[in-house]
Amino acid sequence: MNRLALGIGGALGSAATWALICVLAQMLSGRLPSIGINAFRVLVGGFLVFVGALGAGYGGEIAGAPLWVTLTLWASMLIGYAGGDTAFFLGMERLGVTRAHIVSMVYPLMSTVAAIVVFGEAMPPVRVAGILFVVGGVGLIVTGTGEKDAATAREHFRGVWLVLGAALAWTLGSVMLNVPLQRVSPVAATAIQIPLAGMVLWLTPWARGTWQVVRTTRGREAVALAVICLFSAFSPLLYTVGIKHAGVAMGGVLSTTSPLFTIPLEIVVFDRWPSHRTLLGAVTTVLGIALMG
Repeated sequence: MNRLALGIGGALGSAATWALICVLAQMLSGRLPSIGINAFRVLVGGFLVFVGALGAGYGGEIAGAPLWVTLTLWASMLIGYAGGDTAFFLGMERLGVTRAHIVSMVYPLMSTVAAIVVFGEAMPPVRVAGILFVVGGVGLIVTGTGEKDAATAREHFRGVWLVLGAALAWTLGSVMLNVPLQRVSPVAATAIQIPLAGMVLWLTPWARGTWQVVRTTRGREAVALAVICLFSAFSPLLYTVGIKHAGVAMGGVLSTTSPLFTIPLEIVVFDRWPSHRTLLGAVTTVLGIALMG
């Protein structure tokens, strides 16, 4: 498998695991707030990544990483992962899932521009067309789901700015992640980043009371939470593989295709069938992915 194919596979795998996390999180939304779920999953997922990396023999690479690499990875994590995800979840609570995803579609465009300007990544016309197809397709998917709840004007305004801030944070985090990945492997980089992200999110005010609720979680909800934590270890690792081997532009764009993967998951889990607009978006997104590859 060549590097580009590995990067595309990693970015798409990250999107697929994120889709599964979001669908399972919907099952827990009545019991745990979204921010609490986010903090707990990153904390446990970070622990699993770190232990797994040590067990796989990456301890020497982690300990021997240059100081500037470690600090840059931590800064990338604090800005893009902890800051960006938290801002997105807060914005999603004000806008709703669909509207938040629509606004967040500025992220792949930001990451593409950043990749061209900062790193000079090559963007042949067919790849640009693929990026536009993916962005348009994902936009069709999220607008095709429909959402009846409406936020007040003030809450809507705040939600939009929070999600735009999240998109900017994700872009900066992706740009900062690219350089250290020239010195360390994706496994070592993820093991350095994610445990700190979990600790930071766990100390935020939004995570208060989460542990008490988690302790009393039983049955299907406990299984769903365990799966969320497990896939929270794989998702950032796959995302890092995507950025390293596919580049900031393609890796960033393909990692946003999670709405494509939520379609079959919502059919299976919630018996929620997509609209014609959503299906058209799915076809458009797949075509865009093919053009990018």
